[in-house]
Amino acid sequence: MLVGNVTPVSGIHPRLKRDSGEPEPEAMPASHFVLLIESDPERTEAVAAGLVRLGLEAVRVPDLADAVATVKAKEYAITAVIVPVDLPGSDVRKALKSMRRREPVMPAMAYGKAPDGKQARKLRDAGVLLALSDGWDEGILRFQVNRLVSGDTQTAVRGSRRAPTHALVRVLVGGREKSGLLYSVSEGGCFIESPRASMEGARLTLTFELDDRAFELTGVVVFSNVPGNLQRPNLPLGMGVRFDDVPPPALDSLKQFIQRRMETLEI
Repeated sequence: MLVGNVTPVSGIHPRLKRDSGEPEPEAMPASHFVLLIESDPERTEAVAAGLVRLGLEAVRVPDLADAVATVKAKEYAITAVIVPVDLPGSDVRKALKSMRRREPVMPAMAYGKAPDGKQARKLRDAGVLLALSDGWDEGILRFQVNRLVSGDTQTAVRGSRRAPTHALVRVLVGGREKSGLLYSVSEGGCFIESPRASMEGARLTLTFELDDRAFELTGVVVFSNVPGNLQRPNLPLGMGVRFDDVPPPALDSLKQFIQRRMETLEI
């Protein structure tokens, strides 16, 4: 029996876009239940649909009271909560405190219009550390939800310079070319999502675009995340790459891209 007005949604999209050959992001484990508090219908539907595409279960509730009741009922193993950014900070704080009595580790993320300074302070005080601001794309959603359900909210907030991306990357290795998805990028390297990760130590040439700026960079694989050897459980299958010396113009473009991306990812 569901508590209150709760609507679960689920689903997993395919790994590959069969018509284009472009890799699809690896779906997250479907064992995660994320509590999604309703905002206006358009925003909530978009977030819920995005969670479905990631293979997650969204348990939708109309308000904070139903959210607390759902956690207390223990019908779902809730791993995180997503709240509308415009809820009163004091109410969010009280509700999260109650939820965390039952589930001590209950990371929270706010979604909606980017909060002003006062809203942000109150949400931070309530323990909401991540943001999914209007205008998000699939790369940002996946990056943020991954941080949320993996518990990577404390260490990543304030000072993280890895920015989420959702760009196709062409990888040249050993005279052969393959495709992947640029999952995240920093000034010094990136993570490439791919079911065909290269081995540690492999030399690569990468070609990709960020905000219509073309990059061609070289680097080396520093770790591979593959079935049976998940060196980073909070990351999808693929490989971490450390860039060689990045030319100054390209480095400036990377810095600008990262700065723009990171501005709205934390409360």
